[in-house]
Amino acid sequence: MANMLIIGTNAANTYKTALDVTSHNVANVGTEGYSRQRAEIGNNTPASVGGVFLGGGSRVDSVLRIQADYIQSQLNNSNASVERYDQQLQLSKQLEGIVASNDEGIQQFMQRFFDSLQNLADNPTSSTNRQMVLDEAGNLESHISNLSTVLDETQTQVNTQIKGLVTEINDRLSIVQRLNQEVERAMSVGTQPPNDLLDQRNQAVLELSGYIDIKTFEQPDGRLDIFTSGGNMPLLADNYKANLTAELGPYKDENRIEVYMTTGGSKRIVSEEISGGQLGGVLDFRQNMLDQAQNDLGVTLNSLVASMNWQHYQGYDLNGEPGGDLFAPLNMTASHSVKNSGTEDGSNILVSFNPNAGVSEPPYAPTGTQAQPALYSDKESYLQEAFKQIGLMQPREYEIRYNASADAFDFYDYSTGQRLSDAGGTPISVARGASAQVEGLNFDFSNVTTVPGDRDAFLVKPHQEILKQFSAELSDTDKIAARGQSPDPSVTAPAAAAYGDNVNMANMASLQSRNLMYADGTGSGTETLLGGYSKMATNVGMYVRGTEIQLTAQQNVHNQIMTQRESLSGVSLDEEAANLMKFQQAYEAAAQIIATSQSIFQTLIGVIRG
Repeated sequence: MANMLIIGTNAANTYKTALDVTSHNVANVGTEGYSRQRAEIGNNTPASVGGVFLGGGSRVDSVLRIQADYIQSQLNNSNASVERYDQQLQLSKQLEGIVASNDEGIQQFMQRFFDSLQNLADNPTSSTNRQMVLDEAGNLESHISNLSTVLDETQTQVNTQIKGLVTEINDRLSIVQRLNQEVERAMSVGTQPPNDLLDQRNQAVLELSGYIDIKTFEQPDGRLDIFTSGGNMPLLADNYKANLTAELGPYKDENRIEVYMTTGGSKRIVSEEISGGQLGGVLDFRQNMLDQAQNDLGVTLNSLVASMNWQHYQGYDLNGEPGGDLFAPLNMTASHSVKNSGTEDGSNILVSFNPNAGVSEPPYAPTGTQAQPALYSDKESYLQEAFKQIGLMQPREYEIRYNASADAFDFYDYSTGQRLSDAGGTPISVARGASAQVEGLNFDFSNVTTVPGDRDAFLVKPHQEILKQFSAELSDTDKIAARGQSPDPSVTAPAAAAYGDNVNMANMASLQSRNLMYADGTGSGTETLLGGYSKMATNVGMYVRGTEIQLTAQQNVHNQIMTQRESLSGVSLDEEAANLMKFQQAYEAAAQIIATSQSIFQTLIGVIRG
């Protein structure tokens, strides 16, 4: 009878707990990240009575949280990918709209500029046609300036977004850090895992994965360590939070916000180690679309400026003087890293388009290397060398590092960090005090008299610089060099052809259809100037399309994992309703056991008293 009462009481407590757990599940059917729970019911140790083992009833061994760590990990990874590509797509569509809205305008202005050259070639002495050339050059300058300004504003927007996302990541890490403390405290004082706290922490981690790609590692004390997906950056280890910071990169003149982390007492850039989440999407967009678009456009402009100027140098103006600069030529210096140990600030590293440096450097003047060559055939060979160097230009940014052991500067691709080599596969290195042609541009170190520190680094972005410098140079119509060379150029010194000659202007107009850019293995150009610009627009479109495909694929994966999680951990109201009925009936039956036990007990007492 006593056993019967104990069994009934235990059973009532068991099914009361089961009803509580089921009710908790129903109450949280709409709670994001909640994992359904289940009361694990087991039997009590049987008692031996007269050699017979009688059952001891039931008890709740634990309240089990129905979830799988591997599914949660997959969910974090897929969420990071979805948020990355969604962020990329938003930004890339914005840039695509900018390019598309300017695409027709730039192509029209370039075409109108070439048309004006052809009109002047048809009537080289017409003052109206000459003015039209200058007007169209100015219109092209204005349109390029507008596009460049919008691209710069997009860079500023990216900087702002990186700062905001880093702040959000730090805040999310603080939430997980606090939940870690609560989980550790709960597990140290109880035998039952704090299921709801664990769900809250998983949800906080999932939300964190939307901002940055992560990996998690659970510790024996219940705490969760968080690293970036590559495992190299401890965001939260031993519940110590390593704050990320968003600050200007090492090249201050670049005005580029990078992501930093301080570990072991040293601060380092970790932007390249972040590939997922919204932050990864912004960083990928900046490097592989925005930077690339600016460099692609810059190569086209550098090619346009160099080819037009050098062909213009070949001719003579109305006064019989050799042609000067039609557009402002590239002329820039390097910027230095704040980490450099030496005093060289990069201002003595000169970068320009100077294909015949030290031999013939127009615009032509009376003396020195700017004097006209002895023979016009030599002048023509220098022009062909200029065209050759134009074909070697690449949409690249250069990081130049000083090698103290060789007293020379080594060249690297700033975006990838790879060492650059020449056509023969030899790593590119230029001695201090010397100059050299590197991918179509002249890098001049002759003014670097102070020895830099070993591995001091300098940055050169020639194709983004031309976006800022691009401008029409001529303002006097008489200075347009439409005239060509006098007869027998191979045996005579350079001299102007007769007044009214149009040979040089015709040659300038023909550059529209000449393949000048992106030379192949034979040294022959593969793209016209307009084709070079179209390549930029094509690359932008391909990036957008590729991002759309990736986003769709990752959304499908994410949805499948979410479905898998819901089938395992989600609350089914039908199932819980059935459980409520089952446990309610069991509870009522247990209550009946107690009532029966009490009735029997009262009967026995009555008999004894009887």
